[in-house]
Amino acid sequence: MQDESYRGKLIRLVTFLGGIYFFLEFLLPESILNSIGVSEAHSQISNGFIVVGSMAIGLGIINLMLVHGTRLAFRRKNWVFSAALLFGLLVMMTITILDWTISANVTELSQSLTSLRNFSSQIVTDSKEEKAGVPHRTQRVEALISAAQSRKAEALRKVAEIRKKLETQLSATEQKLFETTEQGFHEIAQNISDSTTSDMLQDDDALLRYGVALGELGLAFQKVLYAEYEHSTVRLSWLFLYEGLYVALGSAMFSLLGVYIAAAAYRAFRVKSFESFLMMAAASIVMLGQIPFYEYISMHLPAARQWLLETPNSAAFRAIKIGASIAGLVMAFRMWFSIESEKFTPQKGKH
Repeated sequence: MQDESYRGKLIRLVTFLGGIYFFLEFLLPESILNSIGVSEAHSQISNGFIVVGSMAIGLGIINLMLVHGTRLAFRRKNWVFSAALLFGLLVMMTITILDWTISANVTELSQSLTSLRNFSSQIVTDSKEEKAGVPHRTQRVEALISAAQSRKAEALRKVAEIRKKLETQLSATEQKLFETTEQGFHEIAQNISDSTTSDMLQDDDALLRYGVALGELGLAFQKVLYAEYEHSTVRLSWLFLYEGLYVALGSAMFSLLGVYIAAAAYRAFRVKSFESFLMMAAASIVMLGQIPFYEYISMHLPAARQWLLETPNSAAFRAIKIGASIAGLVMAFRMWFSIESEKFTPQKGKH
């Protein structure tokens, strides 16, 4: 019999070490973990496992491409379904990535103004602490004013472009909402004078107020940018694919499952034994106690329904949870010791 490969042994070893680490990290007291330095490195180790999990998603996509791409390339049986799957996967991935890129760009543009608020606060803090190694306060304030004026002008230009772009795309109601948002932006922009000088911001309170105004301008600018983002072609395409197709197809699938659930309920309610009679009686009481006109049948139905749900039903679910937990624990140990991995287990009779 051929010895187990080094690759299989390495995978078994890494799996066991990963399992023993998290087992001991959960089991050992915090004092012991701190003494051996595990607590400091735990977050980095956990992030490493998150990265490995992310790689597994990529491997899953590659596997889909290989399996269905091969079926499509050689026109094997049901290749049309493989083509539909790959087409939907690529289109949804492309639209989602573009949507994320535009959303990140909106956040970046608005942060160009809101970050100046933090800069003004930092100037005040460094001035009070007389921090060494930083430029003079006047120089930093002048840099703040220069950046604020240039970014404000850029924001005004961008808002004008957005207004011109959305004039023909918005309905009457949406146009009013956008005008309200735009008006709020311009009101805040008017409060930030272009003639502001460093002498006017020598006082800490004045500098902080200037920073707060810049932060408010950034938030107002973000609202205008999001108005453009919500009406962009990429965003509308994503909404169509997700809410118009994905959610609708999911609802259709679950509605079909409802037919099977009704059929299973019909078979379950047929009284063939004493146990089936108990189940049918309990289900009837629960359903009758739920309907609004239970009072025409019996005033005690809601109380009986509540008792059935809280006592026998809860006990049954606890038993199921205990059994499922034990099964999960057994599966965890099998994965930990690589018992279930047939590919890493030597096969008898193979030389």
